[in-house]
Amino acid sequence: MTKKTGVFSAITSEPLKIAEAIEQYVAQGGVINVVPEGESGEMGCEATKTAQELDPEAQMKAKLEQLKGLVAKGAGVSALQYSLRMNRKEIKRLANENGLKILYSRPVRPRPARSQDPVLVDDSVAGHAMHYSSLGYTAQEIAQLLDLSVRDVWNIGKAYRFEFKSTDKINASGRSSSDVPEPEK
Repeated sequence: MTKKTGVFSAITSEPLKIAEAIEQYVAQGGVINVVPEGESGEMGCEATKTAQELDPEAQMKAKLEQLKGLVAKGAGVSALQYSLRMNRKEIKRLANENGLKILYSRPVRPRPARSQDPVLVDDSVAGHAMHYSSLGYTAQEIAQLLDLSVRDVWNIGKAYRFEFKSTDKINASGRSSSDVPEPEK
């Protein structure tokens, strides 16, 4: 059997410190609810839950207040569905009845529209790209050298079944882009 040394319990069972902390809490105005013997604290929570479930009007009021708070924070419909546990129709109906406007989530940074059509690359450009790759250039560097987009370089790799290097592979191997020789023009 192995002995574990140096391990100690972070919880110390000193009843005096706990009693002092309780007295201090009560002295500051804190209230401690005492659970009757034979019951648990969870049973009291269940009783309030069932009372709310039985009263649909109170439940709708609670959901409406939660909806107002979430809409004020800018939550979208999907977040509201998750939080309120209602479907889209019900959420929109509840918002319309109470004059709330739900903002639909938009991307933080919209993607720029692709202004270029896919460039048809001839075999000579693909050959140059593969040659630079064999010299150790990354796809980003090859794109700069050949005046192509990085996506076009990756598409060359797909079309010719050739794998170009990327910066994360080079950094993992310990080489940097400064170790690569300049191309001859």
